[in-house]
Parts: sequence; structure tokens; C-alpha cells
Amino acid sequence: MGGVGRQNITVKYMGQLSERPFLLACLRKFLRKEAEAEASRLCKFWQEQLMNPEWYPFKCDTTGGISEETINDDDVKLQELRATWGEESYKALVKALVNSFLELKECGKLSDRTIVAQLWNFKEDRKATLSESVEYVCSKVKSLSNKNV
Repeated sequence: MGGVGRQNITVKYMGQLSERPFLLACLRKFLRKEAEAEASRLCKFWQEQLMNPEWYPFKCDTTGGISEETINDDDVKLQELRATWGEESYKALVKALVNSFLELKECGKLSDRTIVAQLWNFKEDRKATLSESVEYVCSKVKSLSNKNV
């Protein structure tokens, strides 16, 4: 087994929001310490919204017989987000929400909105292949075995 660096494969929690876009948005309005606290609060709030199966901030657009889900700009929560945080922050936060929704949909967890652990190849920004996953698990077992010797 070779070729896949262990640092490239790790567990990604599909559907879990990253705090980074929230922090970047907050740094536009607050000093560092305040921004970190507010980003944490915002991330938690929007993660709760994301996990709420009654909230679906998308609309279905059909062009040339092809349906595509896009952000519903008329969604009340998203309008409040834009009004409170401004356009740049809104775009960053919506991107984080969209990515999380797409991840949940891809994993088939959009209906129950549960976060799913997935082995992920971060170097190539995709799900890890079966062979990469096996190599990752073997390296973890070997690492644990070496620690216990």
C-alpha cells in the first residue's frame, strides 16, 4: 500500500458548518476576541437552522428541462442574515450553508439532517476511495499498535 499520505485522508463531518466563514464575516464588524465569540454563536445558530427539517431555503428552477435547486432569496431567515451582516458576509455564510446542504443531500441525509462522518481526501477535495479508506484504517491500526507496544 502506498501513495496516499495519511495527512491527506481524514474524517470530514458532512453537513457540519465550518466556523471559518462566520469568523471572517465577524472580523469585518468586531475586534478579534469579540469576533471569535460572535462567530461561534452564529455558527451554532446556523447549524441549528441547518438541522431543522422544517427549514428549506431553496427553490427549484427549471431551465431547458433541467431542474436545479438554488438559494431562495425570499427566505425570511436569509433576508435577516443579509440585513444584519451585509452582502459580503451574507454570501460567505450562504456558501457555507449551501455546501452543508449539498453534503447532506449527497449523503442521503437531507430528510433527517444528521451529520455524517465520511473519510475524505482533502488534497483532492473528494470522498476517499475504498483503497484510500483501507490504507487510512490500516495506518490508524498500525499507529495504535505501535503505541500499545
